[in-house]
Amino acid sequence: MTPFLSISILGCGWLGLPLAKVLLAQGYRVKGSTTDLQKIPVLQKAGIFSFCLTASEKIQGNHVDDFFNSDIVVITLPFRRNFKNPQEYYNQIQSIIFECEKSKKVQFVIFTSSTSIYPENIAQADEDTVFQPEHDRSKVLLTIEKELLSNQCFNATIVRLAGLYGSGRKIGAFLAGQKDLMGAESSVNLVHQDDAVGLIQEIITQNVRGEIFNACSDNHPTRRELYTKAARQRGLAIPEFIAEERNISKVVVNDKVKRVLGYQFLHPDPMEDID
Repeated sequence: MTPFLSISILGCGWLGLPLAKVLLAQGYRVKGSTTDLQKIPVLQKAGIFSFCLTASEKIQGNHVDDFFNSDIVVITLPFRRNFKNPQEYYNQIQSIIFECEKSKKVQFVIFTSSTSIYPENIAQADEDTVFQPEHDRSKVLLTIEKELLSNQCFNATIVRLAGLYGSGRKIGAFLAGQKDLMGAESSVNLVHQDDAVGLIQEIITQNVRGEIFNACSDNHPTRRELYTKAARQRGLAIPEFIAEERNISKVVVNDKVKRVLGYQFLHPDPMEDID
């Protein structure tokens, strides 16, 4: 398969920037966007063609057409928790889809969704699981996924990311010393930055279109196990959990990425990554 020549990464930040560097090393021409002008020199220093763009109901910024003049667009735009209305995120993605359609060059769109799309009462959440969204955020994500996969102007693949850690995002630091926490025996679904990048890289390299993939580590420790170990390792106050009856705990299954992409996780067990 002849590699694509140009890739645009919309959201060249915590996840998008390391992805861009990996793709540059493979010989791709990479464009990256940021909403912060002060970050432009960082992208340029890495060899990324840089754009300052903002997505709302319309993409705003300079040279928008140039940014979308690429073979592949990777959307790593986060679904921010401070959105008062989840519809704001839907509008952002719609503005990106509009520009991809208008471009005529975009052949393939990769969208980073979230494993939070699955309800909490699904014991084994895989990509074929049929479910009803349990909150507005999940409804918006599912709608976006369906619209991307059914688009007639380009192909799409969805990467449902579990909780991200690595590169400055330490496991459980925010829970240290907290009391009366719920879900002690609930399984934790996490993925390291290296594996999130690696999976997207493989999707591009292997040109795998029209799929949904769960990006989640192999092992799923309980909240009590993981966050207690994290606090002890760092000499912090151990979080205290409320005693509860054990309920169904969501485990995000990653078998498909191993079967279809042949991917083996660099960080299969979050418990081993606690420094």
